[in-house]
Amino acid sequence: MKNFKDVSIPGLTLKGGGLSMRQRMVIFLIIGMLSSMLCPVCNAQERGYFSQMGQTFTRGIKNVVSFPWEIPATIKEHDAQNNGTPRFVRDTAGFFDGTLRALTRFGCGAWDMVWCVVPGNQEGLPLKPESFF
Repeated sequence: MKNFKDVSIPGLTLKGGGLSMRQRMVIFLIIGMLSSMLCPVCNAQERGYFSQMGQTFTRGIKNVVSFPWEIPATIKEHDAQNNGTPRFVRDTAGFFDGTLRALTRFGCGAWDMVWCVVPGNQEGLPLKPESFF
């Protein structure tokens, strides 16, 4: 069995003690730099903290201001469905569905306004549309 001190690698010959600490560090740094350049996650650009905070706060303001428009928009959406039910029933269903959607939009907007200062990806609930204006 060969002793580790006598192993030779093409280009590197390990004799009597192997690589020096400086050579090990240089190899380690080169491998680290090459792996970080090839990693697509490392190259991805994230938005800045204040940019993301501003976008989240703006989305929250838009949703808090526009939540009353959810009711007529939902009534119109239910009224457009002509599935054989009377118009009064569709409009009533649209009113109650719109009220729940309006409360959801208001809650999401208030949540965005309060938590916009917390860093991280804050997509929120998938409201349709995300805002009315």
